[in-house]
This record gives sequence, C-alpha cells and structure tokens, in this order.
Amino acid sequence: MTSPFLIIKVYLKMACLIKKKISGKIYYYSGTPKRINGKPKVLNLRYLGTAESIIKRLQNPPLAEPLEVDSLDFGATSALWAQAKELDLIGLIDRVIPQNSNRKISVGTFLTVGAINRAISPKSKDGIGPWMSKTVLPRLIGQKASAFDSQSFWDAMDLVKEEHILGIEEKIWGRVLNLYQVFTDILFYDTTNFATHIDSLTACEIPQRGKPKKGGREQRLVGFALAATKILGLPFLHKVYEGNCHDAKLFPEAMSLLVERYSKLSTKARDLTVVFDKGNNSDHNIQSLEAYGSEKGIRVFCIGSLKPSHYPEFLRIPLEKFDEELGEYRVYRAEKKVFGQKRTVIVTFHQGLYERQLSTLRGRIDKVRREMEERFAHEESKERYRHREKVLLREYRRILEEKRLKNLLRVKIKGEGNRRLSLEVDKRAFKKKERVFGKTIIFCDHGDWTSQEIIDAYHGKNVNEENFKFLKDRTYLHFDPLYHWTDQKIRVHALMCVLGLLLVKLLLYRAKKAELDMSLPMMLQELNDIEETILLYPDNRIKKKIKRLSTVQGRLFELFGLRAYEDSS
Repeated sequence: MTSPFLIIKVYLKMACLIKKKISGKIYYYSGTPKRINGKPKVLNLRYLGTAESIIKRLQNPPLAEPLEVDSLDFGATSALWAQAKELDLIGLIDRVIPQNSNRKISVGTFLTVGAINRAISPKSKDGIGPWMSKTVLPRLIGQKASAFDSQSFWDAMDLVKEEHILGIEEKIWGRVLNLYQVFTDILFYDTTNFATHIDSLTACEIPQRGKPKKGGREQRLVGFALAATKILGLPFLHKVYEGNCHDAKLFPEAMSLLVERYSKLSTKARDLTVVFDKGNNSDHNIQSLEAYGSEKGIRVFCIGSLKPSHYPEFLRIPLEKFDEELGEYRVYRAEKKVFGQKRTVIVTFHQGLYERQLSTLRGRIDKVRREMEERFAHEESKERYRHREKVLLREYRRILEEKRLKNLLRVKIKGEGNRRLSLEVDKRAFKKKERVFGKTIIFCDHGDWTSQEIIDAYHGKNVNEENFKFLKDRTYLHFDPLYHWTDQKIRVHALMCVLGLLLVKLLLYRAKKAELDMSLPMMLQELNDIEETILLYPDNRIKKKIKRLSTVQGRLFELFGLRAYEDSS
C-alpha cells in the first residue's frame, strides 16, 4: 500500500521535510519520523506553507525580540533647540561675550542649554548633565552630556557681565522682530520677587530681606522686573535688583532702560505706551518717564491705576453717575489733574467683583472672631494664672493688625469676675472699606482713546502676572530654588530663565498662528510626551524611532520641523 506521505530525505536532528499535494497544490510540512510497533510514523507535524511563502520568509526573516528598550526625551528638547537655532541664539550670545577661541564649548552653548533646561525640567547646574543624558540634546549639540558638569557651567557663567546681559537681550529682540510680527507700541511693566535660601552672612547685595510678594519675611529676596509685549507677554526686558528696593525707587532706572531699548529697536513707531501697577506711582516717576521719551524723540504715554486711599474723592462718586456700560463694567469718566497734569481718569465698577470682595471681608472677620473667642475661652477656663486684661488686649490687637483688621474690629474685655470678650465691627470704617470694593481707578494720557480701549489696555498687564506664575511654577520655567550666592551668578541665572520663557512663548506664538489653540503648559506637555524609542537587538543592532504620535503631537511635530532632528543612523 502506498503511503499518503512523500518523505523527502532531509534530516536535521531527526526532523524531516514533508511534501503534500492537496487539490493540485504543493504544501510543505516538518515532522519527526519514528517507528512505533515496527511501523513508520511522522510525529509533531507542523505546517510550513508553500515553497513561495517559505522562500519569502527566508529572504525577510522576522526581527528578533529586542534585548533592551530605552527612550529619550525628544519633543520639547528638539522644539526648543529648533527655536534657538532659528533665533541664532548661540551665535548672538557668542558675538556679545568675548571668549577664548580655544574653548571647546562656547558660552552661548552653555546659556542656551541652561535656557532649554529651565524651560522644561529645571535642574541645578550639577543636575543638567545627567538630565541631558536622558534627552536627545547631546546628539543635537554634538557634545557629550558629561561635558556640561557644574564646574564647566560656572566657568562659562563667570564670563557673562551685566552689560553683556543687556546686549544679548537687545540683539535677540532685533532677531525676533525680523522673524515675527510681535511688536506693538504698548508694553506692560511689573515687578515681583523670589525667595532664596541665602543666609545673612553671605556677602552679596542683590538678595536682601524685604516685603515678599508671597510668603514670610524670614528669607532674603531677589527682586525681578519685567517688561513684556501685548502679544502673548513675550519678555522684552528684565532687570534683577535688590530685594529690599521699593518698586517706585526702581521705576526710573527701569524706564530709562525700557525707553532706550524701544528707541533702538522701533524704527517706525515713535509713540510708546507703558502700562504699570500703582506701586510705581509718584509725580517724579511719571514725569521722568515722559522726559526719557523726549530725550529719545519718543512720545511716552502712561496707563496705570491710582491708590483709592490717595484719591478718596473718586470713591464718593455715586453709581448713578457711572453712565457708561461696557460689558460687566459700569464706567465713570472725567478729566482730572493727576501727577502734575490733566489726564483721563476712568473709574470702573464691577458688581461681581464687589460681591466677592465683600463676601471675602466678612469671611475674614468671622474667622478671626472665632479664633479670638476660642483663645479667650481657653484663657478663661484656666483655674489660675490667667492673663490680665491689658495683656490680653495687647495680644488681640496684635492679631488684628497681622490680619489687617485692626481698623475694622474693636476689641474689649468687659466685666471683672466673669469676664466677657466683646468684638464689634466699626461701621464707619467698614463702610469706608466697602466703598472701594468692585472699583478700579485708572488714569492715562490717551484722551483720544475710548473707555473700552483704555480698560482693555490696563487689563493687558495681566500678561506679566501670567509670566510670573510660570516663573514660580514647580513644573516648568521656575526661577527658584536659586543655587547661586553671588550677584553676578544670580543675574546670569535670571537671564537663562528669561531666555527659556522667550523660547517657549515663541513656540506658543507659532502654534497659535497655525490655529492650534492651547495653553503653554498644554503645549509643553504634548511636546514632552514625544519620545525617541531605542531598541537593542541580540545581534547588537540598534534601531531608533519616534513613538506613535497623537493628532496634536503630529501637528506640532510638523510645525516645528522636528523630523529634521530624528536620528538617521
């Protein structure tokens, strides 16, 4: 009897190749021949396919499983590097700072790497090298991550002088204006400060104890002034100053630098409007700003707000005279003498803001009332050694002063043996405080502007509030903690923070121009999620590829030209 199998004599470790003809087609199988009870059998039969499919598999063998899989940060790092290259950031910095031609890595490269790091994953200078090793940045720069150790960073930073910082910022803005349509004739100026961990014995002048914008007074502060554009709040000029310097005292110097830079960079517009906070107000400051403009052939206009306590007459105006309604605002407008000359004054009233401020004040009063009643009840529960009335009142008034309620609450202790705590709201003082709520007093030189234009320009100063929020963010861009103890290093650190802010804001500007409506944190998160995957195979082959992109990531990838930075090796 003929066997149904045609066994081809190919034996590899007792295996055989078997050809079967089924419906006129030839198929191949593998199996293991074996005699069972004296009869030949084929065990472990396995289908291999047609001759054509077998040959195809031999010509294109499947990839082996990789031995190792790793990844590098690609998206945000490459996008910021691409933005820095478009600005020629390294070249601009190196043309400003004199340095030895034998330097292997230029100062501009160190500052650019520092700016990119501050933008997406702020580290101490000692941590930048290890951070770089987890990104594609060493490949883009053409240098090993180990070359960016803390000592090399400090050596590079030592070469940057205060005058270089001004020159670098000015040249960068010259380049920005050539590339993008981001300049306007209105700039927003504001100040903040950053807490440090520098002790009192460290000899430096910038960190000083002063009034912090946030937190307690126990730390030395670094003052930080910033002027920004209307478009996305791009940082136009910054200055680091002593932490105990009052905003109004710094204002003339800052405005001199601002007008000087504007006059150099603005080739067409000869009018400049500066919007600032009421903490800078004084006759001298406003008149100085106008004088700086005259010296440079520029008409400088002001938009700011007035302190209600300095101009109580505007608070007494009845709401019936607020005859303009602009959205949620009721508006009173007049021409009044302010800071030595007649200016337009606009008083706005917002009902929602009024209700929130009134509710907040009542909540504060109720909270401190409960706190003091609990303290008093604890004192009265003592069987002996109770404090005298005079001591208690002194302590309670101190608490009211700390809570800024000293003028609103009257505290008394009544009775002798059975003492009672009396807390009464001063109705006259409360009414005076209430008159301020919901109101903002704006002044400006633009009598020809509509009330809406003036209000919009004044509220535009919020771009700097956003900038300060980013510089104090714990994820991106944050200025602190400050790991430097000399004034010169602090100034260079601030420069890298501002450069990082400018780079990410320019990326955001380009994204919005491409109709990608997203916030700055959202854009950075999308870019940070773009990684380069590295696969290591048993035969020592290495394959690199970008992980699968979402729709938004794909658009950012193409918009910022990140394909050019993929590893082609």
